[in-house]
Amino acid sequence: MTPKIRRALVTGANGFVGTRTVDRLLHHRVAVRALVRQRLPKGPAPVGLERVHGDVTWAESLPAAIAGCDAVFHCAWGGESLDDARRVNVEGTRNVIEAAAAAGVRRVVHLSTMAVHGDDLPPVLTEDAPMITRGDAYGVSKAEGERLALQLGAARGVEVVVLRPTLVYGPGAPLWVVGYLERVKLEQVALVNDGTGLANLIFVEDLVDAMCAAADAPSAAGTASLVSGEHPITWAEYLGYFARMCRKPLPPAVPLWRARLEMQVLRVYGVLTQRPRRLQGMDVRLMAQRTTVSIERAREVLSWSPRTSIDDGMAVCETWLRREGHLPADDGVIEMPEAREVAG
Repeated sequence: MTPKIRRALVTGANGFVGTRTVDRLLHHRVAVRALVRQRLPKGPAPVGLERVHGDVTWAESLPAAIAGCDAVFHCAWGGESLDDARRVNVEGTRNVIEAAAAAGVRRVVHLSTMAVHGDDLPPVLTEDAPMITRGDAYGVSKAEGERLALQLGAARGVEVVVLRPTLVYGPGAPLWVVGYLERVKLEQVALVNDGTGLANLIFVEDLVDAMCAAADAPSAAGTASLVSGEHPITWAEYLGYFARMCRKPLPPAVPLWRARLEMQVLRVYGVLTQRPRRLQGMDVRLMAQRTTVSIERAREVLSWSPRTSIDDGMAVCETWLRREGHLPADDGVIEMPEAREVAG
């Protein structure tokens, strides 16, 4: 999708989604200001790209970055503790909206997350589900930041459009692609409840499509939309792609009750031995979910639909993983592996 804007600021421009957003905008000849925290690289930037040193938590760095822009794509996020996460995801968002209002920017596309709804999810998740007020720092701070963005935007005359993506995968995705591939390859992950829980995934280019649509859609101002792939797949199916790529069996299956018990034991064991655990907190939370994310509002409000099937998306990921050396050169098609049970 081609946005009808001339110049845009992208926060979090060096991140996984931010980088793809910058590339897409430049491809469509939109001038881009990329807000980056690190030292600016030497040498000329690509045509149409201006890198600006700053940070959403440094309010004084934003006016120059945002001046003359038609839109802002707010992709920046961060923080591990709740205080740090609030500083970036809440106060940083406040700084962006205030700077946009002062500069007369028409629209801000605010990248949120389905994590604002927490882990206790209904069978079908829609935007009407409540947002959490307590829990993990990421979900809580993103929920607070989203509320603030919509309220402050309405008060300051800025059209804020919120997107709540599900798990974003694609070439270079640090957690959902590189992370899980390495864990499957090293046999350092397990499938909770036989991997029958549902993984709601969105290919990164489909998310960027939605972001571009959100920059222009006339009726989108002041709305929040969940964005995901066409259908969820099971976690066994998802990790099965990685198992096939690296000629490994599917990870062992662990019942949920045992996974929760094991988490407590392995938390101490991992600290004492410094060895990686086969189960992490996100595994137990996510693999236990049996929720399907509805994208009907995004279809209606943004006139957007995902275009990438899971087979096509994972094929692109595999090509990238082999090119980057995470996998050897392709040596033929391998059948999908079967799951195995944990002994004992």
